Amino acid sequence: MTQAGGSPTRVVMFVMNDLLNDPRVQREARSAVRAGFRVTVVAMQSARCHVRREMVDGYEVVRVRYHRSILRFLVLRLLWLGSLAALVLAEGFKLAVGLPPGPKAPGQDPTKPSIFRQIKWALMRGAGLLLFPLRAFRPLLVQLARRAQATAPLREERWKRVLQFIWDVGFARDTFWISLAMLWASRSERAAVFHGNDLPTLPLTTWAAFLHRGKALYDSHEFWVGMNPQNTAFFDGMSRWVEARYIHRMDAVVTVNDLIADELRRQYQVPQPTVVMNCPEPVVPRLVDPAHSIRATLGLSPEMPIILYQGRYEPGRGLEELIESGRYLSKGIIVLRGYGSNEADLRQRVAGLGVPGRVFMVDPVPMADLVSAASEADVGVVPYTAYSPGYYYASPNKLFEYMFAGLAIAVSNLPFLEKLVRDHDLGVVFEPADPRQIAAQLNALVGKPERLRACRANATRAGRARYHWDHEGGKLIELYKTLAAANTRRGSANLCRPSP
Repeated sequence: MTQAGGSPTRVVMFVMNDLLNDPRVQREARSAVRAGFRVTVVAMQSARCHVRREMVDGYEVVRVRYHRSILRFLVLRLLWLGSLAALVLAEGFKLAVGLPPGPKAPGQDPTKPSIFRQIKWALMRGAGLLLFPLRAFRPLLVQLARRAQATAPLREERWKRVLQFIWDVGFARDTFWISLAMLWASRSERAAVFHGNDLPTLPLTTWAAFLHRGKALYDSHEFWVGMNPQNTAFFDGMSRWVEARYIHRMDAVVTVNDLIADELRRQYQVPQPTVVMNCPEPVVPRLVDPAHSIRATLGLSPEMPIILYQGRYEPGRGLEELIESGRYLSKGIIVLRGYGSNEADLRQRVAGLGVPGRVFMVDPVPMADLVSAASEADVGVVPYTAYSPGYYYASPNKLFEYMFAGLAIAVSNLPFLEKLVRDHDLGVVFEPADPRQIAAQLNALVGKPERLRACRANATRAGRARYHWDHEGGKLIELYKTLAAANTRRGSANLCRPSP
């Protein structure tokens, strides 16, 4: 698509990550390039990617650098020093008065002490010598110490809230400075459309569109407010204020499914957002690389049914219950392939299952190989729980990747997941909190070969006919064209106005 002067219409996308593992933004940028737009994605540098500018699949990626302020560094170090000083004084006090030592007191850890631990122990003993005269008041101090110990959990909880508040404020400040850095990086981009991905980019997208007289588009990849139960009320309130304030300044809103679209319309009284689902680009699975082959890695026969979870390991994804369901599986194996914050805990659960040969964890594969690597499995599972609104309304990439890989689908009974599976007869639905029920549904699928083949065929058919990026991405391109045309008309109208 071209502007009035014959040059390609420009689109600028903002995303607050390094873009390496963001398939949605990558697909959007590729689609826009193929449709004739000139695309720039403004992203962030990270520990794994310091490339400032590069061309990828026809679009330009500009990554900004953001250094956390020296003030934050000093605050964190002061907090650390404060907690260390409190520990030294507390253990020194116990030594002086004759109270039972804590687990970090001198000599309590039987392993060989590091130099740092030896220094801590020396400081504790020194504090004990300085405070030794307090032993004369031991009866009174013992009573005070017992009261302090009884209220320790409350003080610890208050301290955690203080630290969380500091983190929330730091996140808001970092987002502000990152937004300014991205705004500066896009200062020469006279784009027709500015496309912000997820809630933190909302103010930035508004400012850029205003400064460059372009149109603003908000792409909500998930239900952002309240997406993590560990967020504080302050953080969620701040997020809701930002979304409520800036969503009304958008010229268009896009999201990933009808449920989130309905919620955004209801909560903020905006026109119904356009739904562009997270479907993969049409792909025919290739021959599986032996290095990525589950059967080759685990030495499985072709007849062994594989039930695959592919994705990140995070709280709320129901992986603990999925592992536990392996106890009751009558046929096949469960394989987890991914990485994430609770990987160590999941590995311990697999090791302690007590039923060998039922559940395995294998290494992740490159994002471009997800569909092909999944194709040797039989069932793709999405065991998400209603851990947060983000999970409750989820329509994850892996669901559509399983379909393109030709897998039967097993999902938890969350609204979008259940509706898709039942509407197209793709597989089974289970209660994610009940390992026995998960296993019963999986057994009903893998234990009936004809049923399994029918569900796999249904998944392949639905993926190729409807749930692919050629269908979904086309809606975004039409929206770009509409916004760009409206921007051109507005520019022409401004040019026709008489000078003041």
